[in-house]
Amino acid sequence: MTSQPLGDLLGAARLATYMNAATGDAQRALDLYLWATELSGALHAQLSFVEVAVRNAIDPQLASWNVTQNKGSDWTAPGQAAQLLYDVVGKPLSQARDFASKEANSRGPHHTRAAHGVTHDDVLAQLMFGTWVKIITPISRTESSTKQIQLWSAAVHRAFPNTGADDASRVAVGQQLETLRRLRNRVAHHDNLLHIQPARRFNDMLSLLAKIDRSYPAIAAARSSLRRLQKEDPRKSW
Repeated sequence: MTSQPLGDLLGAARLATYMNAATGDAQRALDLYLWATELSGALHAQLSFVEVAVRNAIDPQLASWNVTQNKGSDWTAPGQAAQLLYDVVGKPLSQARDFASKEANSRGPHHTRAAHGVTHDDVLAQLMFGTWVKIITPISRTESSTKQIQLWSAAVHRAFPNTGADDASRVAVGQQLETLRRLRNRVAHHDNLLHIQPARRFNDMLSLLAKIDRSYPAIAAARSSLRRLQKEDPRKSW
């Protein structure tokens, strides 16, 4: 095939990445792109396990700890996050409440939740993956980790019972989460994934899930195609 239809579909800049990898062969570039899109979908599916598991592990620990700080268990409610937690996630928490409110207001009269207000779960669903990462480790390298250290010691380490409560464990979990956050962003923005090592990233996900519950990796891996896709990388046969 010629590169013209592929170029029209992908755009010149995106096509160039795959044409360069395929040393100018349009058919190979197409094969590589199709493989990469399948890889992107598989990564997205696996990352969803991580994001949901991390959210559901951290949330109850923050709820319990928040009560000890003379606040309510619903730490996402306005004015209810203890100061230490608010210092870390105050801005994204406010944004999540706004998004949840807008979504609630947009429900039509026949929606199953038309008459319901914003709930704790609604706000949780609007918190970005980066918020959960930030609870454990600063995303900016220039930001102090003092507050994250305090949160980890006081509560968050209990979300990962199969790792330590020490700060080295926090750093290790934070590094895994930050690596996966960056990968998630690449997948979400349809960036090229030609330099991703699928099996290694998959192992990162399974390792993190095991820190929460040792039964989780088997659930997440049951239908995964990531290891197969690594073997099927078309560049291996060129």
